[in-house]
Amino acid sequence: MELFDLPPAPGQRLDQETHDDVFGDLPSALAADLHTREIGDLVLQLLDRGWRRGQLAARVAVLPAGRDPVGDVRALLRGFLEQVPPDARWREEKAAREQQRSQAESEEPATDESRQRWIQQIRSELGGPRRSPRAVVRRVRPGCALCGSESDYFVTREVRLCAACVALLGTGTAKLSEAG
Repeated sequence: MELFDLPPAPGQRLDQETHDDVFGDLPSALAADLHTREIGDLVLQLLDRGWRRGQLAARVAVLPAGRDPVGDVRALLRGFLEQVPPDARWREEKAAREQQRSQAESEEPATDESRQRWIQQIRSELGGPRRSPRAVVRRVRPGCALCGSESDYFVTREVRLCAACVALLGTGTAKLSEAG
């Protein structure tokens, strides 16, 4: 709270500085008409209740022009007497938010039934287990014409054989025509 926002002491009349702070943005003729004891008492009551000069000035300055501007300002100030000052309203709302936050943090843990229900729902949404992609086997040599394993021997241009299949050819169990 700044120094100029402090309200005058109780029982004082509205001084010129406070009057200028609240009504200084209005046309000078209207500001002079508002320099009455009744308007001053209303402003002092509002200041005592917690309103600040700048808050009053901002609200009075945007009041639309009417046939009786002094009466409009008087009615506006009387209406403010029935309202909670903005700072007090903000403190109340902040206290309510903090109370809601503390209530949310102090909630009881979930029951076993609800916990199991949530776990089951989460597991059903996840789907099946993830599989890592199968590693591709890179062959240095082409595959054997008979068994498909890596070949060791070059027999003909299209036929390559592994050591085991060469041994089969040597025993006569397999024939080269079967290999390709």
